[in-house]
Amino acid sequence: MNLNTWKEFRQQIYDCMERRADALFGLCDGLLSEPQARTLPELSHSPFFDHHWPSVYAALADGKIKREALRALCVRSVLDELPADAPVWIAVDATSVARPEAHTSEDRGAIHLSNLPLCDKPISLGWSFSVVGILPDKPSSWTPPVDIQRIRTDQTAIQVAIEQLRQLKPLFGTRQVIVLADRWYGPPEMLRACRELGYSVLIRLKKNRKLYRQPIRLHPRGPFPKDGALLQGTRTETQSEPQAQWEATDAAGRLTRISRWDSVHFQQDRDLLLSVIRVERTSARDTKRDPRVRRVCDPG
Repeated sequence: MNLNTWKEFRQQIYDCMERRADALFGLCDGLLSEPQARTLPELSHSPFFDHHWPSVYAALADGKIKREALRALCVRSVLDELPADAPVWIAVDATSVARPEAHTSEDRGAIHLSNLPLCDKPISLGWSFSVVGILPDKPSSWTPPVDIQRIRTDQTAIQVAIEQLRQLKPLFGTRQVIVLADRWYGPPEMLRACRELGYSVLIRLKKNRKLYRQPIRLHPRGPFPKDGALLQGTRTETQSEPQAQWEATDAAGRLTRISRWDSVHFQQDRDLLLSVIRVERTSARDTKRDPRVRRVCDPG
């Protein structure tokens, strides 16, 4: 992004701030430039925050942001960098912020803390947020978020994610949008919502998730069966007769094998037909971070 484009983008962000715009904008610059700040007055010490320290509190207490306009600006700024006919890959995930000592903070809930030593309890108190980001074409540690919303304690991450995807849908226009998500977003509720919204989906499946093929009448009498043969990742005997298979070896001699099963369904939603894709990498270490087998599903 060149300097003029960056200046225009900052001005458009400023225009999205409806009340206390100067203080809010300065607070954003303070947050970006003072990563070691642990208190609100420390943010006001940033050389980019050109107000007195009470303005920090004024921004948080009285500031108001045009959320719809800011969301549209974030999406438009990313799509402008992509070819008009390129598909848009978006990722949905939840993240937590621990606030165990903030006893007066509103609506704290139990959250899970990742990457802790085994001797520590991975449970704390804090807030959870649902993040939707657009994935870049080239692998990178930077992913532009286009929408972030709090997950209240009376909500689930899936409920908030569905509402975010519904709000973002008009901003993508006629582009093909593909949603990627982890296994916690694999229940039928999420998959059906994505299909009804017109999104393509690739979501990881829990390895013990039970799916069923199309039913076949085995006996001439009695009601027609509702479910066919079982398909489950933890039971290899159920993984026979895929509709398609492909395998290849790379230059290092590592084998990758892909199998696909079409027209399978959940018992909770038999009208929602899925395709299950099993990816097996024989050279993987078969650890949590480097599994040998991955499974994803795609609503048909």
